[in-house]
Amino acid sequence: MSKIKLPVTRYYGSKRKLVERIWNEIERKELKFDSVLDIFGGTGLFSYYAKCKNKQVIYNDIFRFNSIIGQKLIQQSANELTLERARDMLHPIEGIIYQNVIAENFAGIYFTDEENLQIDTFVQNINFLENENLQASAYYLIFQSCIIKRPYNLFHRNNLNMRINYINGNFGNKKTWERSFSELFERFIHELNEFCFDNRENNISLNSSALECNAQANLLYIDPPYFTSGSNTTYHSKYHFLEGLAHYDEIEQNINLNKRNKEITINQSLEFESKATFLNDLQQLLLNHLNSHIVISYRNNGVPNIEEMAELLRSINNNLEVSVVDLGNYGYALNRNNINNNEVLIIAKNILL
Repeated sequence: MSKIKLPVTRYYGSKRKLVERIWNEIERKELKFDSVLDIFGGTGLFSYYAKCKNKQVIYNDIFRFNSIIGQKLIQQSANELTLERARDMLHPIEGIIYQNVIAENFAGIYFTDEENLQIDTFVQNINFLENENLQASAYYLIFQSCIIKRPYNLFHRNNLNMRINYINGNFGNKKTWERSFSELFERFIHELNEFCFDNRENNISLNSSALECNAQANLLYIDPPYFTSGSNTTYHSKYHFLEGLAHYDEIEQNINLNKRNKEITINQSLEFESKATFLNDLQQLLLNHLNSHIVISYRNNGVPNIEEMAELLRSINNNLEVSVVDLGNYGYALNRNNINNNEVLIIAKNILL
């Protein structure tokens, strides 16, 4: 069987280089399932891989911007947006009065003044597109373009000056940072045309917190936030700007002016974002899915530790056969402790399935 080609993702903690190995371990454990619930969907790569394997896929993520990406890659089966139309959306429509929320509130923080105005215009023009297919494609273009133009691909620092003044170093891509939205749209339109497909299953994308998601599937895949013994930056802090774009009309009343990067507080949640309550949150999540196989992606140096999580699985359901698989060393970009990082799978096979 030919190797499955995956979209290139720029999301912190992406499983792009691991998803094939993860799937191979699931098959090695002989888990029988027709449907998958990817409850911390993130980049959607596990969902996308499952879609390629002709499973019914339910993608879920607490962030609306992620759920829109899931809608495009998982739920929808084609791209209707043309490059010409996408580029036209960077310009105002005659007779329309536009807000300048990004330009007026985020000058000098993430993007140049010209880029901020283009973001304002493009996002508001999405409302004039005729259907959800076009709208999801347009959001995909602006989200991916904003990510790739950022140093570290993140939004937790107001470091536009790093991008502008960057000359030499061992990270980043100055040439890509300075590409125009118009140029980048061509790249991402090609991605959509290549990766949108129909696997003839009723796949859906949901926008819910993990604990409030009522969907069920034969296999529950959990790729939660990771904590170490040190300080941790939340996923919300890393991607708040994109979540703001997905709630454009609510941005101004949800800006944290006490933070230098003006973090947008929309969808800020403590669920699975605290080391102190993580195990309690996980227990509640597992109790909501007692009739599923469970697969958890985790790290060997995570807090809580692997054994605590495996023991929790054993304690909440006697029908689970729990095993831990070490996938070996795997370093995420920008992580200085990569040499000590091993990716681990906790697989709980439900013997009743």
